[in-house]
Amino acid sequence: MFNVPAPDAFAVFGVSRTLDLDEQELEMHYLKLSRECHPDHNRAQTTDDCAAVLQRSAEINDAWNILRDPWRRARALLEAESAGVLERNKKLDPMFLMAALELAEEVAFAESDRQAALTDKLQAAIDSDFTALQKDVNNGDFDAAAKRVHQSHYHLKALHDLEAKS
Repeated sequence: MFNVPAPDAFAVFGVSRTLDLDEQELEMHYLKLSRECHPDHNRAQTTDDCAAVLQRSAEINDAWNILRDPWRRARALLEAESAGVLERNKKLDPMFLMAALELAEEVAFAESDRQAALTDKLQAAIDSDFTALQKDVNNGDFDAAAKRVHQSHYHLKALHDLEAKS
């Protein structure tokens, strides 16, 4: 078995490679593309035609799952603009990792009366990560943007863990 690289999600949707996609327009575009390749609208004559319609449908669904999530969209954009950038920038600053560990401990031991404030703190960190990521991408600094994506993982996980406690 061999691995076929996934098509560029932005190209599948025919949209610009940007983090700033309008979510309503994106959803409307997804629904339009889905209708166009729906098997009921494409009564294929041959097995090859059926396979092509199913392949296109799968590509559209995969692209939708990537583009509708801002963080997955960021990962796709970075890899499309600079192949391997995420792998090259996996190593994070030890001071950041220490702070992330302390944050994870704070989440693990948070009492219920502290959870709302901690949720706000984590959401602010995530928002700050994304704002900085946008700036890095706009400046063409894909290495810094990749590090931001990796750092955001720690904040997103901490928020997820906190929400799971509720």
